Amino acid sequence: MFNQSFIDHWNHHDLTAETVRYWMQDENYQPELDLIAVSGDRKFAAFCDCQIKPQKNARSGTKDGWIELLGTRRDFRKMGLGKAMLLAGLHKLKAAGANTAKLSVDADSLTGATKLYKSVGFRPMETWIEWAKTV
Repeated sequence: MFNQSFIDHWNHHDLTAETVRYWMQDENYQPELDLIAVSGDRKFAAFCDCQIKPQKNARSGTKDGWIELLGTRRDFRKMGLGKAMLLAGLHKLKAAGANTAKLSVDADSLTGATKLYKSVGFRPMETWIEWAKTV
C-alpha cells in the first residue's frame, strides 16, 4: 500500500516487508490503530497508520496522537478516501485517549495533502527545511 500510494512522491523509496515487520515489533505499535480501506472488488485502496507514543507524551505532559502515514493508491484518488481515512484515524486516536492529533507533511506535495489537512482543521506548528547534497 505504501509503495503504491507514495510512488509519485519526489523522493520515493520502496518500503520493504522487512521494514514493516520491524516497525510492527515496536513495543508501542498498536495494530488496532491501523486502518485499511478495501474496494468492492477486494483491492487495497487507502490506509492510515495512527500512533500514540506514550513515552514521548509522558516526557512532554501531552496526550498527542499521530497520523504517521496516510495514503491512497492512484486508482482510488479523488474519491474522498483520503479524507475519510483521515477522519476515521482522528476518531481512533480520540478513542485511544489522544486530545491532539499531529502529522508531518511535505508542503510541496503534488497530491494535495496540505489542502486535505487544512480542510479538516490542521494548522502548521513548525516549519523546517532539509537540504542534502550527494558527495
